Amino acid sequence: MSEFWRIYWRALKIPALPVIWLVASGFGVIAGPFGSLEGMSLGGRLLYWPLVVGLSILIGAAIRIFVRRRLGLRAFWSEAPVLAGLAALVLAGPIYQITARLANDPELPGLGVVHMAGYVFGLSMAASVLRHRMAPSQGRPRPRLVATSTPETAPETGSTPRLMERIEPEFRAPLIRLSVCDHYVDVVTEAGQTSLLMRFADAIAETEGVSGLRVHRSHWVAQSGVRAIQRARGKTALLMADGEAVPVSRTYQTQVEAENFPASEESIAAQ
Repeated sequence: MSEFWRIYWRALKIPALPVIWLVASGFGVIAGPFGSLEGMSLGGRLLYWPLVVGLSILIGAAIRIFVRRRLGLRAFWSEAPVLAGLAALVLAGPIYQITARLANDPELPGLGVVHMAGYVFGLSMAASVLRHRMAPSQGRPRPRLVATSTPETAPETGSTPRLMERIEPEFRAPLIRLSVCDHYVDVVTEAGQTSLLMRFADAIAETEGVSGLRVHRSHWVAQSGVRAIQRARGKTALLMADGEAVPVSRTYQTQVEAENFPASEESIAAQ
């Protein structure tokens, strides 16, 4: 199974989706937007709205993966408007055609594709807000599940981390880093990258057995995966084995400096 389908099926398991489907379907049946209140019977709306909302969720999940993975937009307030715009572009025409065919009045006075696009945009934004509100907290402090001498550092015990049991067998290899991606945690190993639907604090706790440290509110790194430390224009980053540069926030900079990672060539040249 490709990486896209693994991420897609996980996206459909988000707890907020059934709530979004029920709320949006109920709103459609009762309020009857798109001309469905006047143009369809109650029975027709009971069939039409759950179907349209369900299809919109399925297609919207694929669009969201594209926005996050291809466009690199992961922060809520940058992702949501782009996601809503693409959803309106992709879904407005087909939904308009379906509505026009099922309605008693095929002309649907006062409703056109542009009007429909506005509805889709607004519903997509509302769904994004609801999903964001229901997503597990990622950056808020909570009690640690593993006692360590340094709160954000996983101890070295020589055992296989529990986190490995959550990911596909083909990705079970030495850990390189973890990163927050909305309500997912991207797990990067020497075998590749996959994503888990869990709290970031829980993921860090399950790295027990791997020597590592948190370097940012959204990033944890395995010490063995660090290739060099890079300093440029007052900012610090760690160059990782997978080729990524992980930013180091000021909160964790002292702890990172104490590790004495080798300096990158760019840092040495700038000195």
